[in-house]
Amino acid sequence: MPNRPRCAYVLRRAFYELAPAALHSAVVRLLGRSAGFFCSACEQPVRQFAPLPDFYSRKLAEHGSDLRLEDFETCNFRSYQCPHCGATDRDRLYALYLPKRLPQRRSEQQKFSLLDVAPSSALSRHIRRKYGVRYRTADLYMKNVDDRVDVTAMSCYADGSFDAFICSHVLEHVEDDGKALRELRRVLKPGGWGIAMVPISLAISEVRESGAALTEEERWKQYGQGDHARLYSRAGFVSRLEQAGFKVRRNGVEYFGKEEMVRCGLAASSVLYVAEKLD
Repeated sequence: MPNRPRCAYVLRRAFYELAPAALHSAVVRLLGRSAGFFCSACEQPVRQFAPLPDFYSRKLAEHGSDLRLEDFETCNFRSYQCPHCGATDRDRLYALYLPKRLPQRRSEQQKFSLLDVAPSSALSRHIRRKYGVRYRTADLYMKNVDDRVDVTAMSCYADGSFDAFICSHVLEHVEDDGKALRELRRVLKPGGWGIAMVPISLAISEVRESGAALTEEERWKQYGQGDHARLYSRAGFVSRLEQAGFKVRRNGVEYFGKEEMVRCGLAASSVLYVAEKLD
């Protein structure tokens, strides 16, 4: 049987991408009158966020994994994606945070440099539309990025090149995450900061990682996805950030406010990790 919420999401996304802007705006205004939610990335009212595709839960079950979606810290699998712009719940979390840390004045924004590693299209559009910062995107494999870069060896950037970075759901794919974190710290200016996020399971106490090469099936079972190199625990991730020389701040419901998180479709367990370079 088709997944009705996901089918509705696909139709809404197609409308968002293909409909004339004036028609889309008119429909959003009409539907917004009864909307109970809000997407902080496209800044549109939302009646219902789409769930995470059931592909992931099926894969975990298929490979006999002990992992449950309910145990992942920042993953609202019931209200995962915006029907308008496709922003995931973590994208919406970052969009809530950025105005609290980016310069407010346009003249100051023009001097502020932000590196986005493996950028999300929805968040990238949000940043380009809303902020006048010097924004640079980078990835080793993605098309349409500014720089083709390996996060473990970013020699194209000088020391202290950026005021801030976003590195979201990248480190779990990297064989040497410590090297990647040290590179991210190197390219930050003193006093700079970065949004550093990975999948975190609250059901494990240490980083789940094997020194041996694993098959795709084994990675699904152990790490929750076939192309992941490890699965982080909360304490394990914080420890690795600190080992790379970062001061770590954890911003959750007490920082953003319960009502705002509910309005943006964020799980109460959501936590945003900010890595700061103090020297």
